[in-house]
Amino acid sequence: MSSVLCAHFDTPEGRWTLVSEFTTEDAANQFVPHIGQRLGGDDLSVGASVEPRPPTPPSSVSAKFNASSTLMVSGGLMFGDSAPVASGVKAHGLANRPTHVMMFQAEPESQSEPEALAKSKPHGKGLVTKSTSSFVARIITNENLARWIVDSRTTYILFNAPKCFNVVGMQPDNRGETLARLDMSLASPTCYDVNSGARLDVVMGFVRGNIVWYEPVSGKYARLNKNSGYVPSVMCVRWLPSSSTLFMVGMADGAVMVMDRTKDEFVVPPMPHSHVFACAETRPKTNPVSYWRVSNKPITSIEFSPDARHVAVTSEDGSLRIIDYMEESLCDVYESYFGGLTCCAWSKDQKYVVTGGKDDLITVWSYYDKTVVARGQGHKSWVRNVAFDSMHCGATYRFFSVGDDARLLVWDLSLSALHRPRVHTSRVAASPTNTGTHSRVPGQSREPTVHARMPKGSVAVLQPLVAEAIHDAPLCSLSLSQDLLVTACRKGVIKVWKRPTPYLS
Repeated sequence: MSSVLCAHFDTPEGRWTLVSEFTTEDAANQFVPHIGQRLGGDDLSVGASVEPRPPTPPSSVSAKFNASSTLMVSGGLMFGDSAPVASGVKAHGLANRPTHVMMFQAEPESQSEPEALAKSKPHGKGLVTKSTSSFVARIITNENLARWIVDSRTTYILFNAPKCFNVVGMQPDNRGETLARLDMSLASPTCYDVNSGARLDVVMGFVRGNIVWYEPVSGKYARLNKNSGYVPSVMCVRWLPSSSTLFMVGMADGAVMVMDRTKDEFVVPPMPHSHVFACAETRPKTNPVSYWRVSNKPITSIEFSPDARHVAVTSEDGSLRIIDYMEESLCDVYESYFGGLTCCAWSKDQKYVVTGGKDDLITVWSYYDKTVVARGQGHKSWVRNVAFDSMHCGATYRFFSVGDDARLLVWDLSLSALHRPRVHTSRVAASPTNTGTHSRVPGQSREPTVHARMPKGSVAVLQPLVAEAIHDAPLCSLSLSQDLLVTACRKGVIKVWKRPTPYLS
């Protein structure tokens, strides 16, 4: 790969420009004891372009870091299967994990609550509070955290290294400031999600099955399955739409749970083994609120539909499942071309679901027509993350993808962009069935529809609009907003890209 990476890439609307670049090490060096100090490195503002850094040879990385952590940017953007890890910390199962993305800005729900937050003070003036817990070692809070939260210009950068979770704020006129940090005694977060609004509610999962709720403003936290004995790794987590208490968790044993952050007791319900998808009976006063057996392989991603009724679930078994989570009913099952699926995303209008996987393909599924629309060919290795661009939803849909080939691919989906296959198989060969290993769940209103795998020659081919090597290490995450794109690689290098001028005007 070239020693000089591109600082821009072009789409029909104009040029996307690299405006900021920093690393996990840049940020980590600022945290303790200088709470509230601005981050070093490149300016995080989006007013001017910057030149990309040359690739960093492994020997030049600080001696206090070595292999594998996960990084989350802007409220859920988890970077790096092999970003820096503190010396002496063993990363249990962190390598080769898919990552999950979400970018957000502060959006206060009302005027009264933000004003109260702005006047409130957390623990003290940059106070470092030691914890009596055997799980959490200390809590660090910036005195200005509440004021950052109520400022609508704030974009959040959250990330973890082994044994810690960090919150950083970024504004156009501020390079970035450390707002909060949660240090764990032994465990390392593997995934997390943020419920943004007038305050920040963070829920995070760990390799050994722990699930923790954390609220940075107050510094409060809670272990929601303490001493439960349930130890499969937490693979992914998402807050339920419009809920301040409920969230969904995907586990390494193929289970999916709905949890309530206000409930302390955790009891694993008995699960019948006769169904691949089955719902267990849960206790009304304990977690989990719901418990499903979805697969026999690890769950890799969960994404809620825009109508806030369905959830798309991908798994290492190569299946995309559409579940009506309110009715606890499995609706449809779609199979990958081959290999496990690693990520998924919904279009803004809910017409399409896009998946990426270990077959190096992007697959576009029609939610309403219940069929494969196209397979995107362009990645040269496993696809790690996909995201729709909400600025393109109509005659043409645009989405972005990143993968282990260290490339960013941009795709335009429209009828004119599809290359029709020369050979068409019969409708019978590709028709859905109601047979297979996905058995009917007692109480479920209908049988799930298992859609047959479509042969390669019967599916339209989609080619990428843009394919650029923008990092010098495998890419693992991306996140889109109305004005920015954020990408990250396994070395822990984070890059911020500004949209072309036509969007911003």
